[in-house]
Amino acid sequence: MIKNILVTGVSTGIGYDVARYFTQRGYRVFGSVRKHTDIVRLESDFPDNFVGLKFDVTNLEQIEAAKNKAAKILKGGTLLALVNNAGFAQAGPMALLSDEVFRQQMEVNLFGVRNVTNAFLPFLGASSDFSGSPGKIINISSISGIFNTPMNGAYCVAKHALESMAEVYRRELMIYDIQVVSIQPGPIQSDLWDKNLNALDEYLDGDYGIMAHKTNQIIKAAERDALPAEVISKLIEKIINTKQPNLSYIVTKHKIINTLVAKYLPTRVIDYFMFRKLNKV
Repeated sequence: MIKNILVTGVSTGIGYDVARYFTQRGYRVFGSVRKHTDIVRLESDFPDNFVGLKFDVTNLEQIEAAKNKAAKILKGGTLLALVNNAGFAQAGPMALLSDEVFRQQMEVNLFGVRNVTNAFLPFLGASSDFSGSPGKIINISSISGIFNTPMNGAYCVAKHALESMAEVYRRELMIYDIQVVSIQPGPIQSDLWDKNLNALDEYLDGDYGIMAHKTNQIIKAAERDALPAEVISKLIEKIINTKQPNLSYIVTKHKIINTLVAKYLPTRVIDYFMFRKLNKV
């Protein structure tokens, strides 16, 4: 029997690699994109076992149509996992980001996850009369979900909220034995942050100029030090095939340092070193 997973945001980056990795291993991947041209491209790239679903995670009507399409293909079958990957990052100081940009971060990175999760819960076993092995919900969160950084505030807020929402879902969905796991990557090879280099340029001549410039340097260094996307794909496979996976996984080259800073170092100490790093010429 074919194994099914659903992954959101598969046009590029982590989502694309997850689609590649799992279709090559015989899984049927339902992958969401926003453009029909991406479906055509992906079905060409992955001619076996890929099903393109066209929807924006913020559009409930599109999600419902995709759900109906998936139901017809599954024919009563279930999903081993829902991988909530779709998202984007918008850099900039909290005080100067427009309300529209801030809200869009929440709409995509938080509300979008809830929209998709609620729609596809029945395929994961959220029913009192479900028989079989319940699926897992795997959220691609971020190290930003446990550690706040300047010039990245909107994304941090959204990912912190996602971590909270995942915990609530996990405790509520225990009645169905559906597990919820959070993956918290550091820099991963993708185009997530490319556009933010230009986005920060508008702040270079203002009060946040030094911070914007140094943040640009940090982003460039992080891209050079980024892990390949396949590390996330392999971890997702491990989570799917593990009966009791960890509740969360930090994925970065500097895991121990990131964990210590995010969870154990005194906050005022972090504040001091961040100020020195981002504001001193």
